[in-house]
Amino acid sequence: MYESDSFFTLSQSGQIGLLVLSLVLFLGTLYASWRLSANKPLVLRLVIGLVLLFLFSWLSPQAYYQYYRMIIDGLPQQIVVRMPSGPLELLQLLTFQADANLSAHSKGVLGWALLIVSGLRRNG
Repeated sequence: MYESDSFFTLSQSGQIGLLVLSLVLFLGTLYASWRLSANKPLVLRLVIGLVLLFLFSWLSPQAYYQYYRMIIDGLPQQIVVRMPSGPLELLQLLTFQADANLSAHSKGVLGWALLIVSGLRRNG
């Protein structure tokens, strides 16, 4: 399923670096959800989780592209972010119906983790 994913074209050190970057972004986004959800009603906490998933889906490709520029010679400096197409794209991520690649599936896992963290958070 993931054989053609760009992750597998990287060297072992490149893969480790990408995993570290992904873990930092994942944990940082979860932490933001935890902090922003304190003392909010459940519906607002869940909206915060969805907004963070939206922001992550929108902005994280630039962080990953910058990492690829560090490890792959000759990649041009460019903006690679694009606005997610809307709620349907987020729903596809959460139901694992988006592209069958590591990026989309990881975003789906992040989305569920954000909803769980936001939903469980109650007081400061």
